Amino acid sequence: MKKLRKINRTKRKEDRKDAEERLATQAALMMKHPKECCICSKKFVRNQETVTTWQVTIREERVRLTCPDCWTILLEAMENLNET
Repeated sequence: MKKLRKINRTKRKEDRKDAEERLATQAALMMKHPKECCICSKKFVRNQETVTTWQVTIREERVRLTCPDCWTILLEAMENLNET
């Protein structure tokens, strides 16, 4: 029978490896992000303001870029759905 410490160490090592793989995959997907808002087609110009205000959503293999105006509308719509 394996010792509990060795089992815990192995589990932590596997979890860390899985997290690193997930991060690498998502980082690669971020480099393939769209160049415009997925809702209003507003162009994404890379500068300090847009990088900090635009939202990037990654679900499975799908990357979506949303401008701040459309993101606000989406959040309000989600809140309305949750209230009903």
